[in-house]
Amino acid sequence: MKSSIRSKLFLLVYAIILTFIAGLILLNNTFLENYYIKNRKTSLIEAFSDVKDVDLNSSKMEYQLQSIENEYSINIQIYQQVGEFDPNYVWTNFDDVPDVFDRLYGDQFGIPNWIISKIIYDFSQQLLGSDSSYATEVTLADNSNYKAYLMDIQSEFNHGNEDTQMIGLCVSSNQGNNNDIYYVLSISFQSIADSIRIFNTFTILVGVIFMVVSFIAMYFISYSFTNPVLQINKIAEEIANLNFSNRVEINTDDEFGDLGDSINRMSSQLEQNIKDLQNTNDKLAKEILYKTEVDNMRKEFIANASHELKTPLSLILGYTEALKLSDLDDETKSEYLNIITDETNKMNRLVMDLLQLSQLESGNAELNFKEFNIRSLIEDTINLFSLVMKEKNINVKTEIQDVIVNSDYSQLQTVLTNFINNAINHVDDKKSIIIRTKTTKNKALRVSVFNSGEKIPERDLKHIWDSFYKVDKARTRAYGGQGLGLSICRTTLDNLGYNYDVINHEDGVEFYFDITN
Repeated sequence: MKSSIRSKLFLLVYAIILTFIAGLILLNNTFLENYYIKNRKTSLIEAFSDVKDVDLNSSKMEYQLQSIENEYSINIQIYQQVGEFDPNYVWTNFDDVPDVFDRLYGDQFGIPNWIISKIIYDFSQQLLGSDSSYATEVTLADNSNYKAYLMDIQSEFNHGNEDTQMIGLCVSSNQGNNNDIYYVLSISFQSIADSIRIFNTFTILVGVIFMVVSFIAMYFISYSFTNPVLQINKIAEEIANLNFSNRVEINTDDEFGDLGDSINRMSSQLEQNIKDLQNTNDKLAKEILYKTEVDNMRKEFIANASHELKTPLSLILGYTEALKLSDLDDETKSEYLNIITDETNKMNRLVMDLLQLSQLESGNAELNFKEFNIRSLIEDTINLFSLVMKEKNINVKTEIQDVIVNSDYSQLQTVLTNFINNAINHVDDKKSIIIRTKTTKNKALRVSVFNSGEKIPERDLKHIWDSFYKVDKARTRAYGGQGLGLSICRTTLDNLGYNYDVINHEDGVEFYFDITN
């Protein structure tokens, strides 16, 4: 199972805290007692520096000594030697002890008299400080009149009773008349043990409280540390999946904030680069598609042109071969020659239309803009078809405005000619053609040619402007169409920049273009 960085950080820091607290408790139990005793021995020596300055004959002696006891948390005993031990006296037990001192300060409940007598005896016999002694000599700052020893009073006198175990500083002050003053400053082991126990208990209590508090604190601290990392990781995964909509939201002025800004900049740059690459790919795909379409159109154009030229050429070749026959009469020869002439004219129109279309599509057609009345253009163009319309009994209706436009007269007449010719070829039995003009919402002048008849199938609407495209091939062959007229119209109107289209009505079809000034 995958563990999160938050849990790792939380456990690591919490383990360090627990280790620190456990180590502190272990060190307290192992070294604190010795350290505390050593420190208290030092405090005994410091306390004596205050005690020795107290005037033992002053009325304030007891107050001063009590203040020192309270300050250093010690017990003070002061004795004056008033007698000497018999030179032949040998210390054997504590039952028969000579009375050789007076108590100047303190009481025997602190340290019993017999212990004091033994200490004075050891001083007088110079037994203290030897290798087998329970006392260790210490040097005081002013040691000219003082001789001082630190001693474990319990080890020598208490016989295993830990409740009365003491550490004492015993100092002898030489008065020069065998009436030496003895200072005994002591600390009970019980007070030391109680202090250590209280301290350890307090340490454990504080440790437990600290662990609980640190547990809660580390949870939120680890969250504050890892949340930016998790957020950056989430955004990085989205970037890997090409989703650049989100951003890292870290507002801290530190490394996380810098990293978040870098991720955001990288995301923006990647998004822009990918968009540019997509645009380039789209453009390249369109160019490839366009080239493919152009190539297909070229092939289709060549195939269609070849096909359209092949039919009249075959007819011309066939009738030419027939004219070589010797048994043909003059009427038959005349008929064959007329057919050859018609097919030649068709080929000529096809070639001329192809040349015109090629010129228009190559952009080499020169446009000649000038002002003229749209009515004149329409009426002139209608007159070109007057004989055909009369022969086919077609009724032409016009709804024309007198509007001056600025355009290419010749190019527009070519378009209008093809529209009218297309209407004549597809008009139904109603024989109705309507040519009208009107102003559109965009302030353009719309010229439209409507013929009654069948609607153009929806599937053919987008192809009727293509070269050689024929909706009804049988009808197209009947009137000799090549399928280039609307293609010429499309190219011409594109060059002029005019909008154009075809509309299917219930009773016919309408072609139009919009002239914009």
